[in-house]
Amino acid sequence: MKHTENLVVGLGIAGLNLCHQLEKAGKSFLVIDRCPINSASLIAGGIYNPVVLKRKVKSWKVDELFPFLVQTYEELEMQLSNSFLHHNFPILKPISSADELVEWQQAVDEKRLAPYVNSREESRPLGPFHKNVVGSVTINDSGFVRIGKLVLSYRNYLKEKGVLIEDAFEHSVVKTEKSTISYKGVSADRIIFSEGRFISENPFFNWLPFRPTKGQMLTVRVPEELTPDRIYNQQFLLFPTEEKDIFRLGATYEWHNLDEVPTQKATDELIERAKRALDIQFEVLDAQAAIRPNVADRRPVVGRHPEIETIFLFNGMGSKGVMLAPFFAKQLVEHIYDGKEIASEVNLMRFKKRYANS
Repeated sequence: MKHTENLVVGLGIAGLNLCHQLEKAGKSFLVIDRCPINSASLIAGGIYNPVVLKRKVKSWKVDELFPFLVQTYEELEMQLSNSFLHHNFPILKPISSADELVEWQQAVDEKRLAPYVNSREESRPLGPFHKNVVGSVTINDSGFVRIGKLVLSYRNYLKEKGVLIEDAFEHSVVKTEKSTISYKGVSADRIIFSEGRFISENPFFNWLPFRPTKGQMLTVRVPEELTPDRIYNQQFLLFPTEEKDIFRLGATYEWHNLDEVPTQKATDELIERAKRALDIQFEVLDAQAAIRPNVADRRPVVGRHPEIETIFLFNGMGSKGVMLAPFFAKQLVEHIYDGKEIASEVNLMRFKKRYANS
């Protein structure tokens, strides 16, 4: 029977970051993943934004997350000899009313958003927005990671190392003992589930309050001149691909009809949002949909099963997975091997009462 320290289930943005931290720590692992072509990680925009635009506050833990985010994805670029990270890629946010202009100025004056937003402009922003815009803010230190490209490149890396099994995981086959687990000819010191939306099929964690959401993203052609050095944000995100004149436009949130099938309704919703704000023409080339593994309190779920010492969870990164996964992957590895505490906000033991009542 083949033995490894860690059996990792799932290779989206969460599982990838977990494997990266395990490898940096010199720990062995084996990954099982079915590689669905429409997983959230493969179609996600990968944008990271330090500001909650609607509330005009910093994103949760952003000052801790951002330095580690940049370091991690730069390490992966070097390791995989490829480019994925587009850092310092400003987000341009138009301001549509005088009242909103005052709110942004107050946030700037109080330095609530420093160093990410340092001023606001009382003029039409650069970019493709309609003339009724009364001002704008530019959000710095933002950017995006080409997650699909990264995940596929990392898959190939793991294949070459011989530590990736491409197969659907069967939870019923897991056998647990006091200090090990076994699964189809593999034994491990522990199993760590990073299955994304497939957590709904996991009998070990079906008591957790996951609230998955469906999101749709469009690929569009913009035939007019549009500077591809900004992320444009106005109830949607418009950002460039690696192809000339090709951008991505997204994303929607839907809590019902949770499948990976794009719908005309969601496409029409995105087009309508874009037409209300943008003074440009565009052509829809493609639509993709996937399910995000969100949690009811909008925080990741990280840690050991309440009763089974060899079973762990690293999941629930949601739409901010590109920001959250690097930091908390390292925290989980340090918890397993060094006994360090997992932050209470993400520790799955915050739901221990739910487990007791399940």
